[in-house]
Amino acid sequence: MKLLLYAAATQGAAERLQRIIAPLISERKREIYQTITDLSYRLRQPMSSLCVAVLLAATRSELSALLSIRELLADLRLVVILPDLERETVARGHTLRPRFVSHIESDFTDVAAVVNKMLEQER
Repeated sequence: MKLLLYAAATQGAAERLQRIIAPLISERKREIYQTITDLSYRLRQPMSSLCVAVLLAATRSELSALLSIRELLADLRLVVILPDLERETVARGHTLRPRFVSHIESDFTDVAAVVNKMLEQER
């Protein structure tokens, strides 16, 4: 079982998210991607042990990029972190069919709790 994490390296939110996710699953079972290109490439590979993906969209354009690869995300259990809570942004985020939605200004404890529960279900 693996956890896939998408978060661009340049945002402070990405570091916060990685710090809160790190204790939940060992480093060897965690895959971190910082570009949509790298994420897309990985999603085209066999993923039998990949069960949970946490996607941090720091901007609306990043959310649009994630939406452009939504067919590659269809079989994953997703947690999506949105750049804001505007009605349109939330609606667009839900088109990815996530199990949980949070936002970038969160402290991510809600994300950690949900991811932990999802991982426990697979153990």
